[in-house]
Amino acid sequence: MGYFKKQLMAGAARGRAQGGAMRSTRATDIAKAIVAVEGLDEALKKMRMLDENIRKRVMRQAGRHAARPMLDAYRSEIHDLQEDEFNVYQKSGGIYATITPGQLRKSMGIMQVYSKYRDMMVTIVGPQVKRGFSNPEKGGWFAHFVNYGYLLGGRYQGHNLGFADRARQKAMAVTASDFKARFFQYASRYIQKISSK
Repeated sequence: MGYFKKQLMAGAARGRAQGGAMRSTRATDIAKAIVAVEGLDEALKKMRMLDENIRKRVMRQAGRHAARPMLDAYRSEIHDLQEDEFNVYQKSGGIYATITPGQLRKSMGIMQVYSKYRDMMVTIVGPQVKRGFSNPEKGGWFAHFVNYGYLLGGRYQGHNLGFADRARQKAMAVTASDFKARFFQYASRYIQKISSK
């Protein structure tokens, strides 16, 4: 994998040097959609007065429900075409993994993590690479190579080029709106329960 990845990085660097619109290949730059909404600061301050477990529960419930349209958009933008089957080679020359049609789409999912920096649960939509998807022939660890066109020395022009960008553009507005509505819905429900005690 090391040799293959170096080749991809080199292709990306050549694209930038030639004035192309290449982006960083850092793992953190992978096209994932983080479900977040402006204007919730005041509500979050009130939520911080509640039990920490309740705050996490509200954010988790709202995020998971609101992320469904984004997940559907990601999957709908990925085409399971034969052209997207390829081998990833180790430096020694052996095959590290064979990426098969359907693998990228199946790896898409909803992930939730607690952010100490934001002091909240964060919902992320994108390729899964851990647990059951840690197997390189199951996970979506190569998604950014496909989305940004870094395959084939930076010359990849397959149908899945830019799939994540299109998905975010298609679903971000409805996802953000639904998250805000569900956040207040769930928060009000818990606040009412606490007030009635």
